Formats: sequence, C-alpha cells, structure tokens
Amino acid sequence: MESNGRSDKPPLPIPQDDEGGCTRCGGFMIMEYYLDLEDDTGQIGITGLRCTSCGDVIDSVILRNRLSPTPDLLHGVKQRKYAQRFDHGEAES
Repeated sequence: MESNGRSDKPPLPIPQDDEGGCTRCGGFMIMEYYLDLEDDTGQIGITGLRCTSCGDVIDSVILRNRLSPTPDLLHGVKQRKYAQRFDHGEAES
C-alpha cells in the first residue's frame, strides 16, 4: 500500500482473498487513490480498495480501527455516580 506524508503508525496491509472479493457482499474490489487534505495523521493521499457492487471501502485506517476496539469496550462501561436522595419529611413510626 502506498501513502504520502508522514504517519506515526505503519500502514496495515490490505487483506486480499484469493478471489479478491468484497468481505461484505462478495463483489469485485478495485484499487482507488483517495486525497484527504484535512487528515490528522499527516497523510495527504492513501490507497484503498472499493467494492464496485456495494461501495464498501477498505484502507489501512479502517482496518486499524476495526482491529483495535474502543477503550470503553476494552475496559468496560463507566458507571455514573448519582447523588443520593434524602427525604427530610419522612414520618418515623
């Protein structure tokens, strides 16, 4: 995979089946070059695969995000702390 610019993380290789089919629908995948001038990784252009049938796009950033789960899923959901409710007008029996 070719990329322009600098990135702290090395690009992940795009997996290709022997048939080269889309993982979503099995359609034909073609190589495309994308430009992103506002990318925060420093890359201006990146090469990816796009399905001609369903339009699914696979590139190194998408693969990296799919392979590494979000921190919330990794460490569990943070429980909210609520204030305790006190009723001052309760009658004692």
